[in-house]
Amino acid sequence: MLKMLFEEELVGSHNIHLVILSVFVAIIASYAAITLVSRVKGNTRKDRWLLLCSSFLMGGGIWTMHYIGMLAFHLGIPVRYRLGLVIVSFVLPIISSMISFWLIVWHVHKKHSLFLSSVIMGLGVPGMHYTGMESMQMAVIITYEPILFTASIAIGIMASMLALRTLSKYRNGKITGKIGSSIFLGLAISSIHYMGISAATFTSTHYHHGVPSAIQFGGYSTFILASCLFIFLVLVVLFTTSFLDERYASKVSESEEQYRRLVELSPMGVAIHKFGVITYMNPVGMKILGAHTMEEVVGKHILKFIHPDYHEIVKFRWEKIREQNNVEPLEEKLIRLDNQIIDVEMTGIPITTNGETLVQIFFQDISDRKKAEKLVHHLAYHDALTKLPNRTLFLNRLNQTIQGIKSTHRTLAVMFIDLDGFKQVNDALGHDVGDSLLINVATRLSSCVSSEDMVSRLAGDEFVIMLTSTNENGVVAVAQRIIEVLAASVSINENEIFITPSIGITLSNDENDHAETLIKQADIAMYQAKKQGKNNFQIYV
Repeated sequence: MLKMLFEEELVGSHNIHLVILSVFVAIIASYAAITLVSRVKGNTRKDRWLLLCSSFLMGGGIWTMHYIGMLAFHLGIPVRYRLGLVIVSFVLPIISSMISFWLIVWHVHKKHSLFLSSVIMGLGVPGMHYTGMESMQMAVIITYEPILFTASIAIGIMASMLALRTLSKYRNGKITGKIGSSIFLGLAISSIHYMGISAATFTSTHYHHGVPSAIQFGGYSTFILASCLFIFLVLVVLFTTSFLDERYASKVSESEEQYRRLVELSPMGVAIHKFGVITYMNPVGMKILGAHTMEEVVGKHILKFIHPDYHEIVKFRWEKIREQNNVEPLEEKLIRLDNQIIDVEMTGIPITTNGETLVQIFFQDISDRKKAEKLVHHLAYHDALTKLPNRTLFLNRLNQTIQGIKSTHRTLAVMFIDLDGFKQVNDALGHDVGDSLLINVATRLSSCVSSEDMVSRLAGDEFVIMLTSTNENGVVAVAQRIIEVLAASVSINENEIFITPSIGITLSNDENDHAETLIKQADIAMYQAKKQGKNNFQIYV
């Protein structure tokens, strides 16, 4: 049965309570979605799940807001809905929200990502709205005012851009920023819907009973019940996530405070850099580098403070950190702000902050330790009185030189020197004078040889000299020079002292010789020199 009516433009009215409810749903859905999005820190399975849930909350909130808004709009005629288009209208905002959030969360630093996400959200919401309008089956013809229709889409894009910019700025901020951005986003979504309603003109044509392709919902109660259920679920999610966020934030804040105090009070220098550019340094680190304010180091490249000899090593260690997440401690040199070079021990580990990988380094000044190590090493291999190499160092160096004889075709010589009459000087004038005499003799012996040769004190008044590249004529010339140099008197504590040497010499060009053997041969030759009247030299045969 068909009942004809003349065409008439219908003027609808809004239920203010349902309008307020629709806006409230949009705002609370926005807040719930923002709360979940703010917990996305990386690209893990958990982060992707949070992004999916936030998209469903946002899309579902937009869809619910739309149908509550349609319930709030009364034309006075029965309405039925096409199930297929209803499902499409539900899926559209979820997909647009997912893409927009994806761009905001993981591509926010890329050029035009904010504009692209705004366009997608701005088209998704009106797309959902007009699809939902098309799902309505009633005895009216819906036409749209072109200007208002275009304006609703343009406003949707611009409102989405502002809303998403606010979301991008405050999603990791304080709760007040999240509330503000959710209110703005909810109002933006609601404005798109009601702008779309304003763009629509409803012209009545006829009424008819029964439309086979349509499904009729059970009036206000079904929609309100569904909406209330959605709001309840949103509130449950919102409360749960807010509670978990609060506990998490409290624990994180407590941990960060403890970590901050630990770093601030650490006896070691602690610095954080983004593979080169320093972003933080604790007070001890600044003191090590000679800095008085954070501005003197933060923002500077760390290679500015590392000695050039270690630049390539440091760059290699950065790559190692990227691949292995740790590196072993390294001793290197730093250049302070006052250009003083210091020794440090440094190690680094990767850390993640706001999804960004940084390097945290721990370093300490070991200049005093290095000096002490050098001193211990020097004392272990040098004579405490004359500062000449001792027997251990002389034997090591002599053995190394012997091993290189064959490849260099060199001849080396070992001279064993004993001071004639030293015991009498020591007994008559005292050990202090004897020590001063030994120091003087050591200086004069060193002046007789080149820097490639070595003078060593074995014990008491016994010295040995290694000539690394010589021949018999050359070693004789050195022996004669030593006798001449030591012939000069020495004045110690107003005592004029004369001292003469007895010198034994051995030559070697055989790599199978041993250091101890050569010293023993030179010692035998030295005793031959003493038998010849002292103050002369003899060559071991």
